[in-house]
Amino acid sequence: MNEHTQSATQNAIKPKRRRWAGAAIALLLLAGGGLALSGVLEQSQAQDVSAEPVTAEPRAMMLNGSEVYEVAPQDLSTVIAFTGSVRPARRADISAQVAGIAIEVHVQSGDRVEQGDVFVEIDATDLELQLRQQQATLSSTQIQLDAARQMLDRTRSLADRGLSPQATLDGAIAEVDGLEASIASLQSQVEQVHTNIERTVIRAPFSGTISGRMVEPGQVVGQGAPVVSLVDLSRLTVDAMVPLARSAVIELGQVASLQVQGLDGPDLEATVERINPIAEQGTRSVVVHLGLDNPDARLRGGMFVSGRIVTELSEATIAVPQGALQGSDEGRYVLAVVNGELVRQQVGVERYWSRLGMVEISEGIGAGDVVVSLPLSGLEAGQTVVVGDL
Repeated sequence: MNEHTQSATQNAIKPKRRRWAGAAIALLLLAGGGLALSGVLEQSQAQDVSAEPVTAEPRAMMLNGSEVYEVAPQDLSTVIAFTGSVRPARRADISAQVAGIAIEVHVQSGDRVEQGDVFVEIDATDLELQLRQQQATLSSTQIQLDAARQMLDRTRSLADRGLSPQATLDGAIAEVDGLEASIASLQSQVEQVHTNIERTVIRAPFSGTISGRMVEPGQVVGQGAPVVSLVDLSRLTVDAMVPLARSAVIELGQVASLQVQGLDGPDLEATVERINPIAEQGTRSVVVHLGLDNPDARLRGGMFVSGRIVTELSEATIAVPQGALQGSDEGRYVLAVVNGELVRQQVGVERYWSRLGMVEISEGIGAGDVVVSLPLSGLEAGQTVVVGDL
């Protein structure tokens, strides 16, 4: 091997030695880093083992104000809605009882009158003439009767002594009886004329308001012809149309509240006075007649009303929504909110008000208690809750 060849061989071997040295150094560094990382992990694990476990706090359930119900005494009632109209309880068309000419008419429509006030005066001239004739006839007949009685006394005296036949006595008695009958008839006729003269003055049979005037001064009024219409507005009748299917629970004396169309103010109170026994023809409704006081005469006949008849009433009742009641017939309860915690509260049920969606409670809760009003899932006794605005 010459010098050139030996030199080349040595140069080829040197780089390989440098590469192996570099690889060895990298392995040593990697091993050192692994040991360092292993130490860090072991230290971290040791710290984790020595730390105490952390327990999460239980979260409170948030309840909206619409999901709870604050118990308070209330009036519960079952009602029947109706519509109807108002009419005066007393109304009369006042008619003339005797024929004649109206000489005075003292009232107009809308006038307020008291019992006994004069409406119309009819000319009584003809009746007064008739009265004088009847009185004259009565006086003449009375004279005849007095003479016949004297004749009867004489005839009876003669008959008792046998100086007059029985037939003459019987005739005298018959004449006296006939004249007495005539007197009685004439007296009745005189009284009748007196009465007719009084009837020429037409008066109010009761206090009220004139709703119509059908005669004018100078007009000939026939017997039985209406002259004025009179209504009493102090007491009204409401003709309420009630569904036939619900009319069976309506009874006399039940109370109804009314709203009058066109009239502002609080509801009016009426009382059931009469119930029609059959439905109105062509409808499925029964007319229920309600009595309504109207002392200030604000209401008028013909006004339209709507209202409700109270068929059942429970006053100052403790009740909860039906959704608040849980359990079965063997045991009913509600979930009450007490100091931010749900408490299972046993309750006694008095009755269900299905139409109102309420349950009347006899025992177990009272005024001021707050209960869950809906059957919400995930709620149970002992759970912490936060209630929003009620």
